[in-house]
Amino acid sequence: MNTTTYFYVRPTDSLFVRGNLAFGDSGEHGASTMPPPPSLFAGAFRSALLGKDAKQLTAFLTHGRCNSSALAKCLGTPEAPGDFRITWLSLAGDPGAGAVPEAISPLPADLLLLGKNFATLAPRAPSPGVQSAGDLPLRATLVSAKQEKPKGGVFLRGKGLGQHLQGHAPANSDGIESRHLFQRDPRLGIGLNTDAHTAEEGQIYTTEGFAFSPQSEAGAAKFASTGFLVGIQGVADLLPAEGLLRLGGDGRSAHYRKVAFAAPSVASLPGAKARFRLLLQTPALFTQGWLPEGVSEQGGSYRLQGDGFGARLACAALGRRDIVSGWDLYQWRPKPAQAAVPAGSVYWFDEFTGDAGKLAAWVAKGLWPDHPDTLQQARRAEGYNRALLGAWT
Repeated sequence: MNTTTYFYVRPTDSLFVRGNLAFGDSGEHGASTMPPPPSLFAGAFRSALLGKDAKQLTAFLTHGRCNSSALAKCLGTPEAPGDFRITWLSLAGDPGAGAVPEAISPLPADLLLLGKNFATLAPRAPSPGVQSAGDLPLRATLVSAKQEKPKGGVFLRGKGLGQHLQGHAPANSDGIESRHLFQRDPRLGIGLNTDAHTAEEGQIYTTEGFAFSPQSEAGAAKFASTGFLVGIQGVADLLPAEGLLRLGGDGRSAHYRKVAFAAPSVASLPGAKARFRLLLQTPALFTQGWLPEGVSEQGGSYRLQGDGFGARLACAALGRRDIVSGWDLYQWRPKPAQAAVPAGSVYWFDEFTGDAGKLAAWVAKGLWPDHPDTLQQARRAEGYNRALLGAWT
């Protein structure tokens, strides 16, 4: 089994990550997304692997395959990716002084910050006489002593994510605001006439970037720098311990270095109560829309059926869907636009039967069909459909 190598990626300039909203007319604003999709880092690291040797790059562009057996095993072909696979993506804060960077994740959909305290969404049966949409037996319900508007722009630190996976409420100090990680950096642009090399009249627009220069203040996390943690399978020793990447729009530079990061341990597997949660770590492209792979309707309920295990889907908390697309550099054409379940979405399962170890192995491989098609294989290599197994206490 391929082991995961972790890298800390620190943008050295403002990072531009295009979203999927229409953009191009005069006066429009090009919105960005944060955190970026995992495919951004898949492209950057695969380009770094190919860019080390001009002959290998030429061979891949010409024939779709590297001459080097090690690179060919890692990258495969555009139609059949090799061992390369993004297995972890999160924001990160580097304390400096040689310490391991800390993973920082968006708040899961079942966790809210109300005032200074975290509150959770818990599966509850609808009250008698209350009608609600949806076919699942339980509804994600806020458990809070008082009504309060949730605070936005908050991320979850590594320790808090570990606590949440174990079914415990994170501490107040486990939340961190976005301004301590990055700052929005809008830029003004002017359309150019490529023939006359002059500015086009009325073609003024803005694009949104992100500057990774965290603010430090009393009581906040103090990081020497901020960036991303990226876990990759299949690269082994093909990449130097540190180097530079072209990352995001305009190919802005980023520095990467190998780190000894350990991903949060899998929560206790289903026990006496035979139930668990799945938390999406990256956007998911499911063939049935919002339903994870392996889940189907059986006898009026939705059942998960895997190789050696099964469970009932009892509840779900989903964010607003994303649109995933991109640009295929090899074919020189846009990738198909696909609706994705956003990262942080949560699924609750009960009535578990079978081998808990096989469940954990299935989650660790990514939530993909047993026999993915060509597009699914490519998206799997890019890091989509990654999930974490959590306790449902």
